[in-house]
Amino acid sequence: MLIIGLIIGFAVGYFTPTLIASDDYDVITARGTIRVGTNSGWPPFEMFNTTTNQLEGFDIDLAELVADYLNVTVEWLDMDFDALIGACQAGTIDMVASATFITAARCEVLQPLCWYIRTNEVIVVLANSTLDVGDITDLSDLVGLDVGVQTATVEDEELSAITGMETTLHRYPVVETMFQALGSGALDAVYVDEPIVGLYSTVYSLKIIFTVTAPPTAFYIRYGSDRLSAAINSAIAEGFADGTVDALIAKWFG
Repeated sequence: MLIIGLIIGFAVGYFTPTLIASDDYDVITARGTIRVGTNSGWPPFEMFNTTTNQLEGFDIDLAELVADYLNVTVEWLDMDFDALIGACQAGTIDMVASATFITAARCEVLQPLCWYIRTNEVIVVLANSTLDVGDITDLSDLVGLDVGVQTATVEDEELSAITGMETTLHRYPVVETMFQALGSGALDAVYVDEPIVGLYSTVYSLKIIFTVTAPPTAFYIRYGSDRLSAAINSAIAEGFADGTVDALIAKWFG
């Protein structure tokens, strides 16, 4: 179940922002492009189409909507997920658009914009696994099992915080490699966002055995760019108001 939400003027008062000297809105509009970072291995949010040699997915379309509102084009930078936050802090990219959950740790260093979708996190195993629904009632029940996560995700953070989990927690920069390890039997389970399971279910016989409600998902920018944040939030708000975002949700999530 996808829970769609929109919070305009998202309040993030539990952290201290690091301000930058000028508003990135002026830089982006003068340049004519917004540099957006993503990690293309997370369908249906972001994928690389080898036929068209183009990025595609829900976040890709939504970022393009934002760029149209700003009257600029998108310059995409596809990189490892765990490099995105640092790249945005450094100014290599202007915005992160990569199915990124809102967390306190991320909000300490980057500004989340209005959230646009909420999904579930799930424990996934092979369909013929002896593990089944009811065997896992808490994430701590995974201790002793070989479990895969994508590096630097919320799933990684959650399992890393569990005592005893570290020895059998396996981190993968590329999600495809993680599912290959699951398919080969090298992993007992993977912990991922629920929407991506659909694509990998066409390659492997999978089943979901445990579900956790995830934090909301949002784009991120650097702090201090009030005009940029207002413009991006307005673009997403108008996209909801005129039905464009709902159409994108239907297109990519069914």
